[in-house]
Amino acid sequence: MTQTKTSRKPDLGSLRCSTANRVLATFFDGRIEQRKGGMYVCWSNKWQGDVAKRWQCRGQDFYPVWHHKYPGGGTSSTALSQLIRWIQGKPVLPISTWQMWASERCKLLPQSAVDELLEGGYPQHVDCVLCGNQIVGGLDWWNLDGVSGPCCGWTSVCRQKVSR
Repeated sequence: MTQTKTSRKPDLGSLRCSTANRVLATFFDGRIEQRKGGMYVCWSNKWQGDVAKRWQCRGQDFYPVWHHKYPGGGTSSTALSQLIRWIQGKPVLPISTWQMWASERCKLLPQSAVDELLEGGYPQHVDCVLCGNQIVGGLDWWNLDGVSGPCCGWTSVCRQKVSR
């Protein structure tokens, strides 16, 4: 009797992780792994060899608790945080932020990486985590009382008040 394997479709997180790792490779020599217990960022260095750190932030969303050991800079860490949040299905900054990071002014990554994110389903537009409306124009980042993500800029109608 022959057994047939049933092919399972990869879940959205796995597909996003593949895309995120291709984008990450354009600005950081490391990878993101989904493991039991959380998301891990892995890289190698000549002093420690292979390094794997569990993604965990405290008090904010862009820098992990081990950011002093991360061999990338602040913009790189912020971009990494957005990739991880996207894999996890959490609110993220819009693609316009990635376009700015790919611009001549910043040069963190190539435009082809932004295109890769768009092809992978990264959001072009995002909604405010406070009022739920699509953010148009300036934006900010909210992290308070369990609510975390992009929000309308201070001068918008929402005025950064949590709707209850």
